[in-house]
Amino acid sequence: MRFRRLLYLSGSALSFLVVFIFDVIRKNVELDIGGLTLLRDLLAIGSFVLIYLYLDSRKVYASLTPSKRLGLVMIYAVITLLLSLAVYIVADDNFETKGFALRPITYGQLFLAGFLGIIYGVFAILVFRLVHGLIFFKRKRETERNFLIFVGLVLAAAVSTLTLEPLETSTLTAILVGFSVLFAVINSFRLPWIVYLTKREKIFGLIYGFILFIAFIGLNTMLNVESGVIKRSLLYYSYPLHRFVMLTTIFGNIYFGMAFISTLFHLPTAEAFDRKTSEVTSLHNLSRLVTQVFDFQELVETVTSLTLQVCEAKSCWLELIHEGDEEEHAKLIGEGTLVQNAGLRSYVVQLVARKNIAPDEIAELLSAGEKTLRDEVIENRKPVVIDDVARESRFKKKPKIKSHVGSIVVVPLVSHAGLIGVLYATKEMPYGFFKDDIDVLSAFADQATIAIENSRLIKKSIERERLLREMTLAQEIQRKLLPQSLPRYSTFDIDAVSTPAFEVGGDYYDVAELGGSLVGIVVGDVSGKGVSAAFYMSEVKGIFQSLSRLYTSPREFMIKANEALSRSIDKHSFVSLIYAVVDAESGELTLARAGHCPLLHLSGDAVTYLRPGGMGLGLTDGAAFQSSIEERVIRLQPGDVCVFYTDGVTEARRGDDEFGYDRLLQTVVAAKQRSASELKDEILRTVKLHAEKEENDDDLTVVVVKWLGESRA
Repeated sequence: MRFRRLLYLSGSALSFLVVFIFDVIRKNVELDIGGLTLLRDLLAIGSFVLIYLYLDSRKVYASLTPSKRLGLVMIYAVITLLLSLAVYIVADDNFETKGFALRPITYGQLFLAGFLGIIYGVFAILVFRLVHGLIFFKRKRETERNFLIFVGLVLAAAVSTLTLEPLETSTLTAILVGFSVLFAVINSFRLPWIVYLTKREKIFGLIYGFILFIAFIGLNTMLNVESGVIKRSLLYYSYPLHRFVMLTTIFGNIYFGMAFISTLFHLPTAEAFDRKTSEVTSLHNLSRLVTQVFDFQELVETVTSLTLQVCEAKSCWLELIHEGDEEEHAKLIGEGTLVQNAGLRSYVVQLVARKNIAPDEIAELLSAGEKTLRDEVIENRKPVVIDDVARESRFKKKPKIKSHVGSIVVVPLVSHAGLIGVLYATKEMPYGFFKDDIDVLSAFADQATIAIENSRLIKKSIERERLLREMTLAQEIQRKLLPQSLPRYSTFDIDAVSTPAFEVGGDYYDVAELGGSLVGIVVGDVSGKGVSAAFYMSEVKGIFQSLSRLYTSPREFMIKANEALSRSIDKHSFVSLIYAVVDAESGELTLARAGHCPLLHLSGDAVTYLRPGGMGLGLTDGAAFQSSIEERVIRLQPGDVCVFYTDGVTEARRGDDEFGYDRLLQTVVAAKQRSASELKDEILRTVKLHAEKEENDDDLTVVVVKWLGESRA
């Protein structure tokens, strides 16, 4: 593409040079052999065609707005006119006539003719390129046809003079010129771009149009003065070029004269059009915000800024309304918001953005102790307009307000969930807001509501995702707090499982080797569920790991554990615990219980629930707890089964029907011949079958111990 442009420019420059050399030779020698003069004219025309192709390949004017196109045409026309005036005043007509032919007397005249020919030819091409964009603005089906006919007639009128001498006339040329002027008038009605100019652009367009009209009249006059140096220079240089430039200036006269008149008639409606354009642009920008802007503060700041634009207001502010219970109000007040009581209901107002107005001025406009504009909008959920603040009864005693606020409009922001905010706009003049303003502001408020709701939802979604990631991490950490694998013994089989109701839970179990043949088995349940229970559960693990090896007696362990836990546990929480120490050689099991579910013990055909006394850890300290803790000792026989569990097993519900102790007992009796792992799985399966759902309502833990007696090795 760059090589092609260079080719166009170099070809055009070479053509100009050849034409000039030919003219220098022709001045001294008569050259009319074999149509050399016709060839010279075709070469001159071809040079301008190459310039047109160069400009077309550059597409330098493709993206220009109508006002910029007008400005460029004006600059080109004024420069060409001033240059022509200088030549007209300074230069003499140094041509001699010979029949219909012209001959330059001096070399200076020869050079001037070539210079003016190039200047006017390039000017005419530039005018056509720029006006083409104006005519084709919002084009219709017939636009291209009419313009091409006009261009064709202009070119035909120019080409028809190729065989004529400079001072010779032709009927055909005159007819073609007449039709060219007719289609110039037809194309001059293509002025749709004027409608889309802003008021400022219309004012400049009016000035441009007037200057262009005068400039093209001056150029056209110079091109038609019979004895003028401009006309005779162009006729000598190229008769077709003179005809083309002349028709271009005539077209410029008509088109820009029509543009001036049309702009003048559109000027009174320019302000209304600007407002509509601003409204559409603002609504478009706000629609973009709905999907692209997620930062809440940026969103509300943009909403207030666009509100100023959309109705040309002096000031604007946006309040969010929070209606809720006293606890929610107290939280919002703590964040720096203000409670208002309209006598209708209590709500919290949060001023989130403002433009060109101070908080004390807002407070003055919406004074407490009376039914404010805000209250009226909240109650009716319809826009409120005060046309004249000075005459409004509620503002009569507020001279400070009346000095800078003439009219005010208040629009509610209503979502599917209810009223979420109020948008205010003020003007200094009374009756500053019209019905169109209210309609546009209402539509604007609807879009703003969607944007604000989206921003809130996205914020909540991000917060949920963050919490989910944190809870997933907490779940993984808690899972690692439980035994990753259970020790294996030749005399008894053991297996366990713990499933939280939520991501994390308060159930806990552990198995610890206490030295010698003693093994400690603990199951605990922190009151409540979720994160707080999980924190206490981790604390119980630390207590068990540190104290179980120091105090092998379950009762002593419980007492010391209670002392440690009582210092940190919340007064509304407690921990139930069951702890057994098993001698892996003798089968002796020593048991203590602190408010936990009883141990299910199956021995032969006898099934019992062992319930040694004891209250939950953390409920009290000192003597009361020590006196409540009992210790129970049993000796396990081969085939005996012990089941430790939490209340998530016995309290699993189907409606109001709990799984209960009897069903747990029946399940264990039915599967007593199975291994500890199979027994555990059967208990879980039976509980889920009873509850008829996969998810637990409460944390659920099961530890199964089956005494084997002598090693099976």
